[in-house]
Amino acid sequence: MTCLRLLATAVSFVLLAAAARTQPGAQPGAQPRAQPGAQAGALAPRPTLDAIAAALGRDDLAAATAAITAAIAAFPADPVVHNLAGVIAARRGESRAAEDHFEAAIRLEPRSAAAYVNLGRLLQERASAEGMARPAALAVYARLLAIDPQHAEALFQTARLEALDGRFDAARQAIDRLPEAVRGRPAALAVRAVVLAGGGDAAGAQRTIAVLAAHPQLAREDLDAVLPALARLPASGAEPRPAHSPEQAILELLDSRGWSTPTTLRRLAAIESAGGRHGAARAWLEKAAAAGAPDVSLLVELARAAFKAGDPKGSLGYLAHARELEPTNVPVHFLFGIVCVELNLGAEAHDSLAKAVALAPDDPDVNYAMGAVSLHRHDPSEALPYFEAYVRLRPRDPRGRFALGAAKYYSQRLDDARLDLAAAAPDPQTAAGAHYFLARIARQQHDLETATREIDAALHANPRHADGWAERGLIATRRGDYPGAEAALQKALALDPDNYDATLHLAALYGRTRDARRAEQEARLQALVARRETRAQEFLRLVQAVP
Repeated sequence: MTCLRLLATAVSFVLLAAAARTQPGAQPGAQPRAQPGAQAGALAPRPTLDAIAAALGRDDLAAATAAITAAIAAFPADPVVHNLAGVIAARRGESRAAEDHFEAAIRLEPRSAAAYVNLGRLLQERASAEGMARPAALAVYARLLAIDPQHAEALFQTARLEALDGRFDAARQAIDRLPEAVRGRPAALAVRAVVLAGGGDAAGAQRTIAVLAAHPQLAREDLDAVLPALARLPASGAEPRPAHSPEQAILELLDSRGWSTPTTLRRLAAIESAGGRHGAARAWLEKAAAAGAPDVSLLVELARAAFKAGDPKGSLGYLAHARELEPTNVPVHFLFGIVCVELNLGAEAHDSLAKAVALAPDDPDVNYAMGAVSLHRHDPSEALPYFEAYVRLRPRDPRGRFALGAAKYYSQRLDDARLDLAAAAPDPQTAAGAHYFLARIARQQHDLETATREIDAALHANPRHADGWAERGLIATRRGDYPGAEAALQKALALDPDNYDATLHLAALYGRTRDARRAEQEARLQALVARRETRAQEFLRLVQAVP
């Protein structure tokens, strides 16, 4: 709503009020319009009001201000003059003065609707900046409905404001009281659609939206007025939403008319993403990006959507563009590194995460990711300071102690590793991994009894841990339990046919037992070794990501 709408109401009120007070059959108690030179208690004459309205009509605020100042001085008890003064003050950006004049008009003529409507709209204009303005506007409309229970504007605005606050039952009561002819107008249909959706009647909302979409007088502001209420619908935000929800239907209607904004397009993308439709989400985000130069937040959303849609290379392209726009943006460097890990681009992942750590040395997630990447480089001990930082920053997270213990294990600091892994073992999140590494430490130190106990604990925590079954097979081999070893190794390969440790240990077992399957198993091992070397080369390869 704008001050132009206030002007239209005020001018209409001027003409109607002046006519009522000068024509035969005027309302009982109405005072005739005063002649020029009347005393302060009289009402302003029609020519005075017409002159003020004409100045407003041609947007001559200087003339209107001068005229209304004189009119108030001459006719301080005229509600029409105060209503016009409120409109002029609002046009001048003097909201508080406008409010005072509208309240004065209501006090002077409590049963006249125009000042209530103007005051309600004025308060709504302030609602974005003042938390109490919207409840105050609702209270104004309630005062108007108390004197005119069927006032269409008051009912409509009450319904819309109640919907904006998520009170959909109260909103429906107001919208249902509208005259049938008004209920069929686009603005009322838009509010009704949101109200029905908020009350759980999705089918009714969709039918109303279909009627709204076919309405020849639908205007953009009819839909814009209800957009803030969409956030109040049940299951909004990050919760999963069904395809073609009422919210989505309204937003798609906006788009079909060419009225979308980057904000509404990104909301459509969020709805699609919450429903797992990441390709569709990406398409909406691309459309938002095409509407103007995309900012970093939009590029990050595009990167996430592309990654979840199965296009990590496309994701890198968006993130590379974002890095160019904001070279010091930590989340962008972090995400770039994570996507590089997915693509086995180890060197690029390391470089990107190193930038993130340099920019945010106390970010625990960045340190954890950097530690994980460093662990797979030539010197696993590079990971230690990053996992140590994570443990310092999040001391209660068992994943930090587990990761630190694993890094110490790969750095051949077995006794130190045992302490961290033992601390992580009681937690269900890290029990399987911690017991697995404890078993490996015990086996390397020739304590096969402890190794067996630890690997059994690991497999109890996660029976589908293929590496755990491979380790169990190796321990059984060391203990001379060849049937048990083969069973464990076959279990590992059933869970993960390309498991390197299980393939290696089974080939060794067949060699030790002179099994006829030895040659076949060694061939599988050689093929797997070749594939592992290829993947390692890919992991260390740099990537040139082009936006």
